[in-house]
Amino acid sequence: MKKALFLLLMSFVFTYSADPIVVDARLTEIPGKIPGNDLYNYVYVFKYKVLNVVKGSLKEKEVLVGVYNPKIPRGQVKDKMAANSKGNVREFKAGAKHRLVLVPLESIWQEALEDEYFDDESIRYFAIEVTE
Repeated sequence: MKKALFLLLMSFVFTYSADPIVVDARLTEIPGKIPGNDLYNYVYVFKYKVLNVVKGSLKEKEVLVGVYNPKIPRGQVKDKMAANSKGNVREFKAGAKHRLVLVPLESIWQEALEDEYFDDESIRYFAIEVTE
């Protein structure tokens, strides 16, 4: 029992204390249609091709990245997620190159998730900052 609690605590510490990963990446896929923001807040998952790892360590060449309410321009989110929705991207378009500051998705968000990659078991990241 003590060992299980220790392992749980260590995974919690790792998840919440991990330094963000910074990458330059190209938005390769926007699956489906991004829903509006009039009914509820959500995170939408995009697929990015990693072009360069700027800070941290990342082995994947493609990453699944959640963005909070992507129809709201980055830096203009005014609710409890404002501190985790920084940047200057006004609109998400396939083919665009972005600098992403990534953390594990579950360390930031546990609510509504629009994720069309349900068959893909890859790690989901959350972009706390997206800049062009």
